[in-house]
Amino acid sequence: MDLDYGTIGGFLSGALAGGSARFGRLCSMSAIEDALVGRDYRGAKAWGLAVAVAGLATMAVVGFGLVDLGSSTALAPRLHLLGVILGGVVFGIGMTLVGTCSFGLVVRAGGGDMRALVAAMIVGIFAFAITAGLLSPLRIMLLEIGMIDMAGLGQASIERLLTRVIGADFARLLVVASLMALAVLALADRRLLRRPRLVASAVLVGLAVAGGWLATSLAVSELTATRVESLSFVAPAGRALLQFMAVPFRDGSFGMAAVIGAALASFAVAAARGELRWEAFDDPREMRRHLAGASLMGIGGVLAQGCTVGQGLTAASALAVSAPIFVASVLFGAQAGLKFLIEGTSLWRLGFSPRAD
Repeated sequence: MDLDYGTIGGFLSGALAGGSARFGRLCSMSAIEDALVGRDYRGAKAWGLAVAVAGLATMAVVGFGLVDLGSSTALAPRLHLLGVILGGVVFGIGMTLVGTCSFGLVVRAGGGDMRALVAAMIVGIFAFAITAGLLSPLRIMLLEIGMIDMAGLGQASIERLLTRVIGADFARLLVVASLMALAVLALADRRLLRRPRLVASAVLVGLAVAGGWLATSLAVSELTATRVESLSFVAPAGRALLQFMAVPFRDGSFGMAAVIGAALASFAVAAARGELRWEAFDDPREMRRHLAGASLMGIGGVLAQGCTVGQGLTAASALAVSAPIFVASVLFGAQAGLKFLIEGTSLWRLGFSPRAD
């Protein structure tokens, strides 16, 4: 595998994110469950802080001319709205069944969790199946149905939309103020500040996303990559699994290197803190739940063109229109999944309304 800015930057960005998440126990599913079930919003605020740091840092490197987000798929002028919504709901249900997101699976696998390793492999298999395998016709059909052309704006960007309404200067000011508000909301929570490792991990994960944009921008300038990208952990898992089975291993990429870096950094942190534990499925029921959830995450992540990191954090840092839509869809799916796990309500009855006795 050739080493360039993309693969080296991917490994370092993934390592920073994976090691930080392991150290601070930053987990999107835990944050969602704590907020929806326990009304504890510290985890959600930590993710808000990560979005704020990622967004402000990304705006900084773009402002200094170090990164051009024009080639990013997150800002592609064709917004696949149905894919983002449906993929987000499916991903949210899947991560609830598994107990973490695709990024969390990589982090947990690094600490010796064999359940997470198996689930991550299933995510990769289904991600590749719906990208270029048996399920790809379904993806093509769904994405063609729900496509919105935003070519008039140039990019599917929140800032571009705001610029049309209030002008470029006010749009930029509103975006910066919104990101700062997310950071202030988190840092004003005294209960959250009592968990400094969680706060630090949120900041570092946000910086890792901006670092990914910078690394791939350098790769594009060196003609070793065709587009800028940053952290995501669904489609790259499928490519990594395919490449692992291919002989010889070739065609390295930012995303694959990030997956490897996150797993190794998680392993290093777990080993240093004495947290390495071999864990396996308790019973067939738990295994079925993990396999079903991982399958849904692989499918949903590709339909939505990202996971809770790829869309919820990376796309958000680029101010993509798809990011808030995806987050809302994931929350809806997670509600349904938690309702199913806690009360046994059918997944077809989405929502958190009380069950009739």
